[in-house]
Amino acid sequence: MQWTTIWINLKFLAPTFFKCFQTVFTMEFDNETNSFRDRSGVEIRIFDFGLFDGLLWEYLELEEFQLYFQQMGYSNGVNLHGAPYDFRRAVTMISDFTKNLTSVIEKTFLSNGNKRVYLISHSTGGSMTLYFLNQQTQQWKDKYVAGWISLSGNLAGEIDNLPNVINGFLPLVFSQAARTWDFYAWRLPEPIVYGNKIIVSTSSKQYSSFNMSTLLTDMGAVELALVYPHLSTVLASLDPPNVNTWCFYGANLSTPIGYVYANGLNEKPTSIINGMGDGEQDDLTNMSCEKWKETMDKKYEFAMQGFNGVKHTKLPADRNILETISAIIRRNG
Repeated sequence: MQWTTIWINLKFLAPTFFKCFQTVFTMEFDNETNSFRDRSGVEIRIFDFGLFDGLLWEYLELEEFQLYFQQMGYSNGVNLHGAPYDFRRAVTMISDFTKNLTSVIEKTFLSNGNKRVYLISHSTGGSMTLYFLNQQTQQWKDKYVAGWISLSGNLAGEIDNLPNVINGFLPLVFSQAARTWDFYAWRLPEPIVYGNKIIVSTSSKQYSSFNMSTLLTDMGAVELALVYPHLSTVLASLDPPNVNTWCFYGANLSTPIGYVYANGLNEKPTSIINGMGDGEQDDLTNMSCEKWKETMDKKYEFAMQGFNGVKHTKLPADRNILETISAIIRRNG
């Protein structure tokens, strides 16, 4: 079997391949299991779990990240690892993620003189990491994890996800494809943080985090609405990770906090309401870890820090952030 990189592969934007790209990326709904799955004949795998090679290099400027830590003496696949995942899926639908990450951590611990590891996540990687940590016993976490550094983790979902599932994110993915990704039933704004705040409005209706299921139904994403009730509860209570935790995020940039669809949900938004955040994720989700000041076990270190003017996708390559991460690792061993 010959494998082809599908994301991000710009050749699929060519007219010859574009229809194929949409077909491969679109999942189908299984009414018997009430879940999505890849289409018959399509198999998608994650590339190089445990290595940096499987991550989105160009998009996140990870070359800067890797180079920085290589200069500190770290080596890819030895004491510096990557944990890629299928971003179309809700975390509970990625059956091998927790197993694979657990294995990488334990092997790294043993092969590096029983030194505990630091987890560094970005964006939805923060949600993946929180879920992962909450699946582990406290004894396991205390033995293997020195700490977790979250970079703009969308722990409470993301408002910016809404236009993607309503309109698609053109020119790459049409809405018909995006609406088959159960990721969007998992990472829409969480009521525990967003409450009754109006996030989407039309000429006749307003939607808050409490009626995301209705919004999905009204836009025509009926199957996503079916899986939303059980997938949206995975991180709904924002339970603390109970490891040393640092929440870093971009700050003081204009960021969407609401969308107006005066012409209906089948059209593009007629206006965007902006607030503050990192340009993609707003302050509410970026700072949602603040709840852990009260709920985290006090024996674990907890800190938050905003980095003025750093955009969402620039966080992993920002020099000030890299130096702050380095200082944490050196200080704590």
